[in-house]
Amino acid sequence: MTAKSLKPWLLVSVLLNVFLIGGVGGGLYHWRVNAKPAVAMVNQHGLRQAMVNLPPERRRELRQLLRRNSADSQPLVMAGREARLGVIKQLEAPALDRDVLVTELAKAREADMALRALVDTTLAQFASTLPREERQTLVEALYVRGQMAGKKPRS
Repeated sequence: MTAKSLKPWLLVSVLLNVFLIGGVGGGLYHWRVNAKPAVAMVNQHGLRQAMVNLPPERRRELRQLLRRNSADSQPLVMAGREARLGVIKQLEAPALDRDVLVTELAKAREADMALRALVDTTLAQFASTLPREERQTLVEALYVRGQMAGKKPRS
């Protein structure tokens, strides 16, 4: 190969390298300028979403309150679990006893409602310590999914 036949290949190689270096450099610049921390990749809802939206110190407070209530909630969790196992047992039985099934469903529902009441009480206790802006964040994370779409927030 002569020098004359290598010049077009050298020119193409230089242009390709300049293009690639520019693309990588531009991509890195764009990435660094527009980089936003990922909040959560999982579709979270309820208390988890509220905890993500709160400042770290408030998040820690709420987590500690919920942990303190875990001892109180364990009997309720176990009662609900046992009732659901009773429901499963009734549904899998060769002969369905409707009265026992309804009783087990009622037990599970009562345990779930009592657990929800305990969590709601803890949440109310926590919310009473928050300033208005953080309470608004809590409301938006917990309750304002489609309920407030179209309504303007109060001032």
